[in-house]
Amino acid sequence: MKQRPPIWTFLPGLHGSAELFSGVKQHIPASVETDYVEYPTEGPQSYSALAASLNEHLASGNPRLIIAESFSGPIALRLAASRPDEISGVVLVASFCDAPMHPGIALLPLRPLFMVQPPHAALRHFLIGDDVSDGELIDLQNVIKSLPSSLLASRVRTVLALQEQDNPPLPDMPIMLLQAQHDHLVPWKAQQKLETYYPHAEVHWIESPHFILQRHSMLCVEHIRKFISDHSAERLVQN
Repeated sequence: MKQRPPIWTFLPGLHGSAELFSGVKQHIPASVETDYVEYPTEGPQSYSALAASLNEHLASGNPRLIIAESFSGPIALRLAASRPDEISGVVLVASFCDAPMHPGIALLPLRPLFMVQPPHAALRHFLIGDDVSDGELIDLQNVIKSLPSSLLASRVRTVLALQEQDNPPLPDMPIMLLQAQHDHLVPWKAQQKLETYYPHAEVHWIESPHFILQRHSMLCVEHIRKFISDHSAERLVQN
């Protein structure tokens, strides 16, 4: 019996919204079934709480490929550990397995920082690149402005509390890492830790700022399609 192709299930970055996936949608073949997750804006924002809420969302029993952007990487890994028979693989995009910044930042009053509209120069430098169009930049700024500052601060504290040992090892789960060569948000040391923690993962370094899926959508889709094809062929040989 032919196995059903996996649903490409996209988990968003810190913003928790599906709005910034509009670019990548244009390059996904029409034959591919997709699912774009959005996180709850109320209630606990810890990785364990968000993973638990997604467990209900994913309870269809259908095979899925989890494609997790940045903040969502640790959530994808938890889901893969809890649903190994349904999740056929994990793609981590510009992500991490422990706090990419010093945990002491969590002691700062983070909420007021997110009440200030982020300047265009900071968004270009840390997230989306200096050569981004004005329209893409405004879209990003509008998404950030639409979120409560308390929500963003809570999610940042979740990131800062993360430690390597919080993540499952997943030796039998196909994993691919799409790493940003010019990431000014997740430092090289954090990216190296992710590669070391998952030594069996397929790794691709892309000439990109932090927002790889937004800036290099077509290339990401090509890598994902090949990743699925390669591991589908492996399963056929094993069976």
